[in-house]
Amino acid sequence: MGIEKLTTLAFSMYSNKGAYALLLGSGISRSAHIPSGWEVEEKLIQKIGASQGVAESEDWHQWYKDCYKQSASYSALLGEIVKTPTERVQLMRSFFEPTDEEKEVGWKTPTKAHLSIARLAKKGYARVILTTNFDRLLEKAFELEGITPQVISHEGAISQATPIVHCKIPTIIKINGDYIDCQFRNTTEELDEYPEQMKLYLHRIFEEYGLVTCGWSGEWDKGLISIINDAAHSRYNSFFAYVGEAKNSIMSLSRDRIGELMPIESADNLFSELYEQIMALEKYDANANMNHEMMMARVKRYLSSKQYDIEFADIIEKWGAEAYNQITEVAHYNFSLTKDAFERYLEIHLRAIAPLSDAAILTARWGKEWHIKLFGDILIKLCIKSFKNGERGVADTSYIHALAPMLLLNVIGIACVKFGRFKELNSILKLSVPEGNFMGYYRQPLLYLLGGTHWTYETWNNLMGTNYYYPFSLFFLGQLEPVFKDYFITKSEYENVFYMWEHLKSLVYGYNKCYLIEFSVPMGSFLYKRNEYKMRKKESEPYTLFFEEADKLKNNWEPIKQGMFGGSYDNYKQIHEQAEAYYQQYRKY
Repeated sequence: MGIEKLTTLAFSMYSNKGAYALLLGSGISRSAHIPSGWEVEEKLIQKIGASQGVAESEDWHQWYKDCYKQSASYSALLGEIVKTPTERVQLMRSFFEPTDEEKEVGWKTPTKAHLSIARLAKKGYARVILTTNFDRLLEKAFELEGITPQVISHEGAISQATPIVHCKIPTIIKINGDYIDCQFRNTTEELDEYPEQMKLYLHRIFEEYGLVTCGWSGEWDKGLISIINDAAHSRYNSFFAYVGEAKNSIMSLSRDRIGELMPIESADNLFSELYEQIMALEKYDANANMNHEMMMARVKRYLSSKQYDIEFADIIEKWGAEAYNQITEVAHYNFSLTKDAFERYLEIHLRAIAPLSDAAILTARWGKEWHIKLFGDILIKLCIKSFKNGERGVADTSYIHALAPMLLLNVIGIACVKFGRFKELNSILKLSVPEGNFMGYYRQPLLYLLGGTHWTYETWNNLMGTNYYYPFSLFFLGQLEPVFKDYFITKSEYENVFYMWEHLKSLVYGYNKCYLIEFSVPMGSFLYKRNEYKMRKKESEPYTLFFEEADKLKNNWEPIKQGMFGGSYDNYKQIHEQAEAYYQQYRKY
């Protein structure tokens, strides 16, 4: 069933807990013998036909249209057959709730897919489930797992619902209605255009969450496809599962969303395997974390006393060597750069530097200058790419090699800014990398290799599935947030420090002349974030105060006081003005 893509999905959902929304169609309930909306309509038309003495028809929908001079709709059909709300509900129950005989054979009860989705929701991996189905099998599965979800079955319920971002329980959105309240969308006209309130609500979801579809062909849901296409691309990937042959609508949607087509055996198979893989990752990390916690406890102990200096150096150098070996083992870049390849290598690089990242934060907080400088040596080592005779590489692809050292440099930078270790940070930012680095055969400043980006903005956006002004900036912001989760009270505090570091790095890059020929400095999301702080009158934000202090304190500003910019406010002011002119000329926003 496309195991590789299933594994990619499992890693994505596990690494980005709660960041994916599921979109489920009638195929999810097929094995439960639940009829589709179209089939229910046809049965209702047959009942009307029987009442008029018509027993057979090749096309019941056409018969209804010929007879009543309009296309069938639930409201019209139910109005012909039953007259009271109670009668309507009872009639619809017969299609969606099992008889005693059906219960005995397991029909119209939650399937393996429904139960696996409920378990994923219980674990926090699926917080948003959208469905075009009228049945209540999802709700029943949730009930079996001891969960009471928030259910939105029509646009009128949106204003009464808890916003998803603040909701502590999963949210099920029944896009086309629920059989109990008899408010359905099923005709071509109804599915072509959704009410404005529902459109806006779905827009936000498709923009903020990754998307996993299953049991949904998209053939009839033109309005829903239009909503998905009109939404800005989420920073997370999209996966479109299908059985047999993918429909044109799904293939087109996958291309437009730069998503993944994922062939599967069945919905039951997909979600049960997905749940098992995510649980396996949980179990692996639980064991790894025990070891990881023990390792970090050793780092703390080694930092606490001079008597452990040798042990500290040994363990950091050991982790550096292990990271280097893990990365160079797969450092073959003779292929075209793709989103799948990027994500596979990213996972390897993140895993390789995981202990170094956590140790770097602890060291920036508690360590001495020489402790921190050790990480500079590791950054240099990680930039080295040994080339073998006859080895061929693709330029864009070979920049993958920079992922691990770039991530680690950003960890060190954020941590040093957070804990005021500007002297130590400056010593690392002054380093250079000898020939044999991933850029070629010449010595290069470390900041030239790792401080900006060698991929274009367009390439970054394609790899991330986004459409950002500064995609690489938001990539590092998002990737490193979990690493710092225990060091910042709120997300906004983390973001403030990230943008301080990003801006400071840009200025040091320019001051150290890390550009090749003409003056240039790295740009990033700090360029619009600082404006946002000012526009929202957030002058008290740490980022704003940090850079305002430079002009107030001058040579006593901590970065300058600790030796950055040659220890001179005049030097800082000069490079700051030069950088600002560059930003104004070349900024994206």
